[in-house]
Amino acid sequence: MTNLSASDVALKQALYFGHDEDLVETVRVSIVSKYSMNSMDEIPHIWPEEIDLVFLEYGGDSAETLSKINQILTLAKGVPLYILLQQKDADFIIEASHQGVQGFIECPNEVLHILSILHMQDRRRLGKNGNVSSLFSLKGGVGCTALATNLASHLNDMTEGRTVLVDLNMPLGDTALYLNMESQHLYSLTDFVYNLNRFDENLIYKSLSQHESGLYLLPLPTEVTELESLNGNMVKTIIQALRRYYDHVIIDCASDLSDMTISCLDESDNIVLVSEPSLSSLRAVNSVLQLTQKLGYVKDSIKLVVNRSNSDDDEMLNEVVNSLDVETVIKVNNAYADFNESLKEGILLKEYNPDSIINKQLHNIANMMHNGSKNMYVDQPIERSSIAKNWLNKLLKKESKPANVEQTSEEAVKLLNDKMVVS
Repeated sequence: MTNLSASDVALKQALYFGHDEDLVETVRVSIVSKYSMNSMDEIPHIWPEEIDLVFLEYGGDSAETLSKINQILTLAKGVPLYILLQQKDADFIIEASHQGVQGFIECPNEVLHILSILHMQDRRRLGKNGNVSSLFSLKGGVGCTALATNLASHLNDMTEGRTVLVDLNMPLGDTALYLNMESQHLYSLTDFVYNLNRFDENLIYKSLSQHESGLYLLPLPTEVTELESLNGNMVKTIIQALRRYYDHVIIDCASDLSDMTISCLDESDNIVLVSEPSLSSLRAVNSVLQLTQKLGYVKDSIKLVVNRSNSDDDEMLNEVVNSLDVETVIKVNNAYADFNESLKEGILLKEYNPDSIINKQLHNIANMMHNGSKNMYVDQPIERSSIAKNWLNKLLKKESKPANVEQTSEEAVKLLNDKMVVS
């Protein structure tokens, strides 16, 4: 079992080629949860063993960098190479792409989101689009909707508006209530089904209801009778359509094992089982875990969130949690009052109490879901070093742009869009 407040996981190995010490440190901080990184000034004649990732600075010397790219790709034999663009250069991007560079990371905007970029590109390379996460509990009242809504809001920030929250907590979901959108005329799940064959990228973003934060919402219809047209196969079709357009699809599932709930779990990359620290709630989790084994779900996809946890939880309950057959267990602090007050005021938790421990925990769980890491500091966020902060501040204050930024060709823009994932 992996408790996400721990950090003892075998790290992959990365190599960094470049001379900018501040950038080196920033990259190291960005990938510390998954990679151990060594920095080198020159490319070695004998390539080190067991290297999983390579970074190379580009500061404007196209000929020298292209030569280094050729050397690295020859020696590395299939290891992904990413270029850290300290300035954009259309011709360089095109030529580097033709040589076989895996992707480009813009400095400084994308440096602290490297793991997210790598994770989303891996998914696309495997033919997968957006990441689907279902929050589920057989026992109602454990906080599934509150967690789903607030996790989705954090993921929306990380994806710059490419996250959708889907309410399948039938028959009467509360996601619109938690987002203070109940009084609005909302585009519902059945509206989506009716227009399913008409969607393209423009129509889907114009059609779905959107929270003021930018998060998209697909709620249940107000008329319960409209749900009669939905079934498991239709739910799968909806999810598959949404993941083509959104980086994250967050589903608030019903507390049952209906055909539609199973369809959600079938399509999920993350099955987040939500429990309270009570024997009855954990017994329900154990029943679901046994079902997931029978259905053949990938074990790594299953996470357990013990909501409303206290430091003085019963020792016997902790033993029960440890005995469950699940690798990833996350304990979330008891913040019932904060959730209640934020709901009364019609705002998200991150707005009601941004500095609370629970908000930091939810942010880091969202970060884990976004970049695929198993090794996230859920109790406290990773602190960036002062060098990394100074480097970012220094570059972000620059007002001038390289002359060739405005001259970036259409082909280079297309390549950048294909290679880079904005997080």
